[in-house]
Amino acid sequence: MKLKTILNPGWVVALGLAVSAFAGSAQAADPRAGAKFYNMHCASCHGTRGKPRMPGVPDFSRGEALFRADSDLIRSIESGQGVMPAFRGLLSTYEMLDVIAYLRTLR
Repeated sequence: MKLKTILNPGWVVALGLAVSAFAGSAQAADPRAGAKFYNMHCASCHGTRGKPRMPGVPDFSRGEALFRADSDLIRSIESGQGVMPAFRGLLSTYEMLDVIAYLRTLR
């Protein structure tokens, strides 16, 4: 294939549009939105600032419970653990990422 064919302006424009459309779908987690969801669904057990209110609950104020990949934390939120209920269907993945972003501000 000739270089002239590869650098055809039509292909360059099409590629640019495809990349920008995909990049536009990326979304950064929002800690402020996460605080709202956290206070609504999590604070009664995990405490308003991440300090647990009951035994056996992770202490998010120290941050050690957050030394895991976001995907692992999402699985815990989706499925629940111990006395923690599952939030699959109640919170979207983006909302869970917002909560995780908020938790990371508590350290």
